[in-house]
Amino acid sequence: MGSLLAIALAMALSTVPITVTLILLLSPRGRGSSLPFLAGWVLTLAAVPLAAAAGVLAAPLSRRERAQVTATTEIVIGAALVVGAIFTWRRARTQGPTSGGRLEALGSYGPTASFGIAFLMGLRPKALLLGIAAGLSLGAQSATSSRNGLALAVYVACSASTVAIPIVGTLVAPHSMEPRLVTWRGWLGRNGLTITAWVMVAIGLALVAVGWAQL
Repeated sequence: MGSLLAIALAMALSTVPITVTLILLLSPRGRGSSLPFLAGWVLTLAAVPLAAAAGVLAAPLSRRERAQVTATTEIVIGAALVVGAIFTWRRARTQGPTSGGRLEALGSYGPTASFGIAFLMGLRPKALLLGIAAGLSLGAQSATSSRNGLALAVYVACSASTVAIPIVGTLVAPHSMEPRLVTWRGWLGRNGLTITAWVMVAIGLALVAVGWAQL
């Protein structure tokens, strides 16, 4: 559960879905697409780990062999995240503050497109690696474990929290939330890449350590 929560933290701090959420909420048309966007994000957060866990459980391996495969894959994914963090850090130093670029256009998209975009965001390389790592953590347990369903639910809830909280807050109190959304959007534009790099290196090293301890 510890490694699963660490992966959920990395997913929750992923700046791209948070940035898109803020763009939608600050756009008159996009605000109506925020709930479909959240639904698509939650769906992909659950689907990728479930697919990875099903693949591990379907393989003709003993529980010990599944644990070894999981540990090895966690090490590989952790190393990939660290390498990705280095490139992201270099981008942060050379690129400077970001304005959102092509993401800004998403504020004009309708509910169906927003749902599909959110789902596809879970298939980006970093999100896909984290989702697979989460699924392997689930798949390493017994197929009959009653804790797997609860563990997945906690993982999805934690991962989606940084998207869900602004959306729910804006729907409940739009006028008081709008200044906060503007502030958060500007702060992410200045610090998003740096945050991403630090989160990737921290979670990458944690996955390498956890995987190594399980070998």
